[in-house]
Amino acid sequence: MQIFENNTPPINFNYRPARLHEYKSGWLIEYYCENPTTNKLNRKTIKVNLLVSRYKNKREARQHINNIVSNINIKLSKGWNPFFEHEDSRLYSNINDVFAIYMQEKEKESRKHTLRSYSSFVSIIKNYINKNHPGAYSGTINHNTIAQFMDYVYNNRNVGQTTYNNYIKMGRALWNWMIEKCYTKENPFEKIKTKPKQKKKRIMIDKKTRNVIIDYLKEKNPNYLTICKLVYYSLIRPNEIQEIRIGDIDLKNHFIKITGDIAKNHKQRFAALTPDLIDDLKKININQYPAEYFLFSEELKPGKNKVGDARFRKEWIKLRKCLKLQKEMQLYSFRDTGIFEMLKYGGIDDLTVMQHADHHSLEMTTIYANHYDPNLINTIYEKAPKF
Repeated sequence: MQIFENNTPPINFNYRPARLHEYKSGWLIEYYCENPTTNKLNRKTIKVNLLVSRYKNKREARQHINNIVSNINIKLSKGWNPFFEHEDSRLYSNINDVFAIYMQEKEKESRKHTLRSYSSFVSIIKNYINKNHPGAYSGTINHNTIAQFMDYVYNNRNVGQTTYNNYIKMGRALWNWMIEKCYTKENPFEKIKTKPKQKKKRIMIDKKTRNVIIDYLKEKNPNYLTICKLVYYSLIRPNEIQEIRIGDIDLKNHFIKITGDIAKNHKQRFAALTPDLIDDLKKININQYPAEYFLFSEELKPGKNKVGDARFRKEWIKLRKCLKLQKEMQLYSFRDTGIFEMLKYGGIDDLTVMQHADHHSLEMTTIYANHYDPNLINTIYEKAPKF
């Protein structure tokens, strides 16, 4: 990716060179330069009558003024434009260059998973603008353009409601950054309304089904069973599991360190390990591997290269089809199930579960307590107090 000095993209405009005109009404320098708001050449003039009056003869005045003309033409040839000699100059930056600068900053600040999402979004909106508004300037992208873009992604690209809302979120973040950097004056995404939130398609994995999964994976893929347990017990997200290194694991003190650069909320935390999980990790012989190795490589064992998203999905699809599980049961369902059962049956207080789940509020944590409970009727039947 090209790096621009001082985060200012190069600007090139069409122009007609400056010339000195000696009219009867007076002398003036005349040139034409492209107006970035209209994409048309506008005439610019500089009156030099006062300068001429300071010389004894026209020859000396002409020599001085021609030097000025030469300097103007040198500046024009290097991309100078008089429309940019004010505080709004960045409004006329090429939108592609602005997007490139934005992604440079994102690469320094974001987790890899987040970066992929923003990179995909920026690529989609950039291609749309280049096709429908070629050569657009950052300050000229208005609400009408963005409204049409969002119609395009929803109707033509057939994105779901969640993805649509995520595009709005990322678009608002991008344009707020552009406002901060003076590349635009308003955020057109602020006027775009989000779609109603869809209910999560994931469902919890009951104990009976978990036992079936355990029996299957113990024989077919014990390391993938450990991954499932990390999601259920330690509440570590699958994307975070991919980034765990051997050096992050402390079996003696019963935790795995989730560093801020891989955590969803960008905050370092310590995910607790259960005796069951510690036994599994010992069976993997993690102490025999260098600290910089990833816990799971493509072979689902420690290695130099981390496992990819596709491998986790591939293993789960294979398991789900073999055991004929519902499609709504996903690997991430173990995390939902773990939170729910810790709150409902584990005797663990809400605050502890909140911290363990890496939630930013108790409100988010208690949402999981509202999952359907297949044992609700029997629990009330057996334990309801006397009237």
